[in-house]
Amino acid sequence: MTSQVAFLGLGAMGAPMARNLANAGFATRAWNRTPKPVEHLEANGVAVTAELAAAVAGAEFVLMCVLDDAASETVLSQALPHLQADTIVLDHSTIGVDTARRLAAQAAEVGVHYLDAPVSGGTAGAEAGTLSIMLGGAAAIVERCDAVLNAIGARYQRMGPSGSGQATKLVNQLLTAVHSAAAVEALNLGRQLGLELDALQDILSRSFGASRMLERTVPELQKGQFQSAFTVDVLSKDLGLIERLGKTTGTPLPFGETAYRLYRSGQQAGLGGLDAAALVRLLEPKKT
Repeated sequence: MTSQVAFLGLGAMGAPMARNLANAGFATRAWNRTPKPVEHLEANGVAVTAELAAAVAGAEFVLMCVLDDAASETVLSQALPHLQADTIVLDHSTIGVDTARRLAAQAAEVGVHYLDAPVSGGTAGAEAGTLSIMLGGAAAIVERCDAVLNAIGARYQRMGPSGSGQATKLVNQLLTAVHSAAAVEALNLGRQLGLELDALQDILSRSFGASRMLERTVPELQKGQFQSAFTVDVLSKDLGLIERLGKTTGTPLPFGETAYRLYRSGQQAGLGGLDAAALVRLLEPKKT
């Protein structure tokens, strides 16, 4: 019998994830809070509905990928009254650790299993079905999700009890945000010194300065359009969550705090909706 899956949130990440579930043979229904073009999803077997209740009715698995803590809380609260006991909710949003634990407890009150399951790999990974998935929740529930997780990702790992997936993702985001800012700063310096970016990337990729953020930043600087889902706004939101974790655990985060100031400066300068590489506009020498 084909498993019924619901996908809630059809943004840059969610839409291709829903499509990959349908392509893997799951009966997939989907819903988004605001109307979006859905022809490409329906052509791949995803049934898109305007009503959340219709999307989740009878679903064995409900996957969510929304913007932030508030959106996760709202969508889960709307979905729970329509879910059967023993349904599994996988929340792929990046949210706070405490929020994930609270949502897991809320779901458990009505017999629903909630796993925090944030992802890494960007829109390219979502399109290709090669995401890394970090899970928090009961091991037995994670095991039941094997086929679903393999439909959207190349690797998944249970990191511990509820909240552990989000904790892992935020550690990843600390590295991502700091590495990205460092790549922008270093490449901008190289450019001001007259170095050609392709040659610089080629040698740095074979040196200790290599990083995935360096690899993705070079073409963004060369194009200069800074259009992607890897935005200043998203990383600033995540750095805010990271800052809160630092305070609650008493852990100094000097590099994270510096990066957070830079990303917030980018937002104040109107760069929030642009790719993180757009921070270069804050670093370029002032023309006299």
